[in-house]
Amino acid sequence: MLIAALAGASVATLVLSVLYLLLLREEPEAPEPVAAPPSTVTVTAPAPTVTVTAPTSPVRVAAPPTSTPTTTPVTATAAPGPPAIEQVRVFTERGGRGHLVGPDMYQATTYGTAGVVFRWRSIDESGAEIWNETCQVVSTVTGPGDYSHTDRSAACSGRVRAHELVLDAPGDYTITTTVIGADGATTVGTAGFQVIPE
Repeated sequence: MLIAALAGASVATLVLSVLYLLLLREEPEAPEPVAAPPSTVTVTAPAPTVTVTAPTSPVRVAAPPTSTPTTTPVTATAAPGPPAIEQVRVFTERGGRGHLVGPDMYQATTYGTAGVVFRWRSIDESGAEIWNETCQVVSTVTGPGDYSHTDRSAACSGRVRAHELVLDAPGDYTITTTVIGADGATTVGTAGFQVIPE
């Protein structure tokens, strides 16, 4: 009978009728019936207006599903800290004066002087060089007589800030580079070199 009544109805009327039938459907855990007041729904479509009047029968309204809140523990992971410095390597190379005549051996030739440049590399536990400026570096070069030169930097890996050390006294020199990493740990590297006369 309902199908015969809806045969000439529009799509909007059919949708409303299906929704109405779904509301009448009984749910397994529905609360007690609640009487619904008579209602009239008017749908305006390109076709003529159709009015559907709902009967005044009880309508069962399904209770919303209940759930127990669950908590999932969250493990906080701290951001990785700065890499720890495992080793400081110090090495020398020829500057613009004199000659390299052997490993870490420089001959003073130009006006009786030799130019020496030193560099340091901070190495982490994987063997990679650390190339940031988060360190406190103090390099001290000592040599014959009272020769002393101090150089400071923030570069974890770098070179003497002066263009080169210009040395005129033959003898043995020692470079001691102390690096305090971003983690506060201190690591020391040393290297020696020799200046020989012309």
